[in-house]
Amino acid sequence: MNAVGIKRLLYADPSKVTGDLTPAMLKSILEDAETEEVTNVHQDTWSMDESEASVTRYNNQLTKKPYRQSAELGEVTMNFTIGEYDFKTKKNLMGGEVITKTGAIGWKRSRTYEEIHKCLMALTEDDVWAVFPKGAVVTREAETDGATGLAVVGTAMEPENTAISTEYWYYDKEVQSSSGI
Repeated sequence: MNAVGIKRLLYADPSKVTGDLTPAMLKSILEDAETEEVTNVHQDTWSMDESEASVTRYNNQLTKKPYRQSAELGEVTMNFTIGEYDFKTKKNLMGGEVITKTGAIGWKRSRTYEEIHKCLMALTEDDVWAVFPKGAVVTREAETDGATGLAVVGTAMEPENTAISTEYWYYDKEVQSSSGI
């Protein structure tokens, strides 16, 4: 496994993850009609990063050498820019409101901060799923080669349900061959 590039990118409501995420549950979420797929990731903007842990070491005053340490893990993020999108996608990932008449005719920004959480699911080119069951999504408008894209940063968060981890990785063949939640 190399976890190279991005082949598919989807998001869903985090409530769809009802327990420890299994391949079968992931398959069910992927097949759910309410799951949304990002169909355009602007060239070379996809990445998955983990910031370095913040480590504090404590020295033995007698030997001047470290004898214990404490650490806070770094944040794990999925980062990408959507180059082509609709007003519904903009609302889903930025908040605000879709303006409608007989259909979507526009979008308007919320006057207040909106905290947005999504279950983020990314399939790499070598068929590995990386999943954040609860990703805090922060999206901004960004210039991308002459157009205004949606620059998205999804940070893995600790779910309220202690049975659910912050991040999962599965081979796609395990997800596709699974059945039942």
